[in-house]
Amino acid sequence: MQRWAALREADTPFCPGVTDDTRSVPVPRLARPELGVAFDDPAFGARLRRITASRPGEVFKPAYSTVQAWNADESLLLLYRGGLDPAHVLLDGHSYAFIRELDIDPSDIEEVWWSHRDPRSLHYVSKAARHFGDLRRLDVVTGRAITLARLGETCGRALPTGGGDVQMPSHDDDLFGFRCRADSGQASMLAWRASTGRLSVQPLGEGTGWEPWTAPVPSPDGDAFWLQGRVLDADLSGQRLRHDVYKAAEHASIGRASDGGAALFATAFDPSPGGCDGDPAQGVAHLVMHRFDDGSCRPLVNEAAGYPYTTSGTHVSALASGRPGRVALSSIGYGRLDLLDGKSPAPALFSEIYLVDAQDEGARVCRLAHHRSHAKSARRAAYRPYLGEPHVTISPSGTRVLFGSDWYDSGSVDSYVIELPGHADHPNR
Repeated sequence: MQRWAALREADTPFCPGVTDDTRSVPVPRLARPELGVAFDDPAFGARLRRITASRPGEVFKPAYSTVQAWNADESLLLLYRGGLDPAHVLLDGHSYAFIRELDIDPSDIEEVWWSHRDPRSLHYVSKAARHFGDLRRLDVVTGRAITLARLGETCGRALPTGGGDVQMPSHDDDLFGFRCRADSGQASMLAWRASTGRLSVQPLGEGTGWEPWTAPVPSPDGDAFWLQGRVLDADLSGQRLRHDVYKAAEHASIGRASDGGAALFATAFDPSPGGCDGDPAQGVAHLVMHRFDDGSCRPLVNEAAGYPYTTSGTHVSALASGRPGRVALSSIGYGRLDLLDGKSPAPALFSEIYLVDAQDEGARVCRLAHHRSHAKSARRAAYRPYLGEPHVTISPSGTRVLFGSDWYDSGSVDSYVIELPGHADHPNR
């Protein structure tokens, strides 16, 4: 994290787009941009670049909003290629030139995690017969993978997964969380610590007070887990506090607040049971922050700040470990995609990529660009239309934003990058 200390302290502008503006604006019609040619978003002015050249029926996209796309020093970029020839592929982190496919067989598209410390390493749970259920670490330079933990010994024929919104390991690569259902039918949550090799297992499901479909999520510091609205001890043995959330299934991302403290950054469509610490909208928001230390609930982007009710298809990425408090979001607006015709003003955050800077004095919102993706409403998709969701992903340094788009239901999905102020000063640029 020290390599970005200068960037965090530098007096760089926050926003290359439009800041703290809640006005409705039309979505200008725009032909799909040429590969590699930078262009300015016509509504907000942020500079974008299409970095992939998908064929009809092909997909190039971030694995997921909560999973790093760039490696630790941002020299490499990981994308999922779907549709015609599925694989995880490696690109140069700066030129975006294709390097190669990765020879991995992860339990799911989303469950491939870069190391936070070693730019050459990524982690995944294997579904290959020979290593079924093993947590593996791959050296992307040599192509050699090793087994770190044999989780299949606990899970049997069931694959350990992250469940729900898959999240990253702790920032020291030491604490991992999984869930599975053993051959006996018993669902379990698993915590594995790399430094000690210790595997902690606790039951999920009927009679436990826990739903069986989500996994414990490590805190950035590796000293706690988040599960279904509660903060647990790192060995899953006890509960520290409960967050004021309506349900634990909304899209969310674990990250750090501006002071470095661990926090859950979530989108919320329903009121918090306790009213979200007196919030007039009771916690309904495009983005709300729940701290791990005191359990506080703080809305950052909501109707009280002049924005519309939470837009459907909103995803959150709080992966900027080098820029605590900086969070990227993408929203779609299912049911209103006719507004992509550019003729009528669309409400703020409709079909948008935007950035939130959550500081002690309050949150600032930067509207960056329209993504123009039909996603799950696409009709020309020979691939699974869900893969057209933007799934915005912020870089570790917080100086770039990646997203996918089918660009007006074009029949394919490409990846786009927005470079933010400060990117030119990145130490590895």
